[in-house]
Parts: sequence; C-alpha cells; structure tokens
Amino acid sequence: MTHSLRPKFAFGYRIHDNCERRAHFDAGEFVEEWGDFGAKNNFCLYKVGCKGPFTFNNCSIVRYNEGTNWPIGVGRGCIGCSEPNFWDVYATERPIADSPIQPPVGRGVEASVDEFGLGVLTATAVGIGIHAVASALAGKRDKEENKEEV
Repeated sequence: MTHSLRPKFAFGYRIHDNCERRAHFDAGEFVEEWGDFGAKNNFCLYKVGCKGPFTFNNCSIVRYNEGTNWPIGVGRGCIGCSEPNFWDVYATERPIADSPIQPPVGRGVEASVDEFGLGVLTATAVGIGIHAVASALAGKRDKEENKEEV
C-alpha cells in the first residue's frame, strides 16, 4: 500500500512489524474472545479486531503518554485510526476478512526455525561428505604420484 505524501518517520512502519505480540501471530496463537486463555497470555489480538497488520504508523515505537504504553500494550487491538480509509474500512470490531494478510494455519514460526536448522544440518553433512570424498581422492592421487616417482 502506498502512503504518498505521508512522512516516512511516522507512517513508514506497519504496526504489526514492531508489535510485541507478533511472535504469537507467527505461531498461530490468538485471542479468540476477551478474557480467554490467549487474552490472559498476551496472544495476538488479530482475531478480535486488531488492525495492526494493515496499519502504517509508529505507535508501536513511539507509544503514548511520554512513551509509557499504547493500545496493544494494554490489551486493546489497533483500530487503524491513521489509515486514509479509516471510517470506511477500519472502523469495525472485527478482522478484515478479505485482507492479504491472514493468520497462519497450523505451523508457526517454530516450525520454520526447525526447518531452517534441519536445512543447515543437511547442508553441513553434505559438505562434510564432499570434503571426505575429495580428500580421499586427493590422498589416492598423491599415493599414485609417489609410486610413479620411485
């Protein structure tokens, strides 16, 4: 989304990208209704109407009341008040259903980290195998060259 003629220092960041609850979004952990287990454990507020994934502002960095806190920090989702179409699109108490950003289903950030670790381990094993084969061939070649010299 282009935010033309808006100062980048204030509108160059998506609330979602700097949210302290972002890891819960990535892990698929959401507050389903106010007062549930997720609410008590500071899970992501997307499913109860937070507009952070669609809102560009620096609230999550600057915060309110001299940097004391902000809506998400006190358990209230972002309402997207800084967005150009706020009154037409954002001023509801529910997630935006046709949004390009949807919560992950099933596997979260932990699965991605595990897959990355497995990939690094596999690449390391392949590299060690290639090195071992190359070393064995080099050693064999050295033995053959030494026989020819004698």
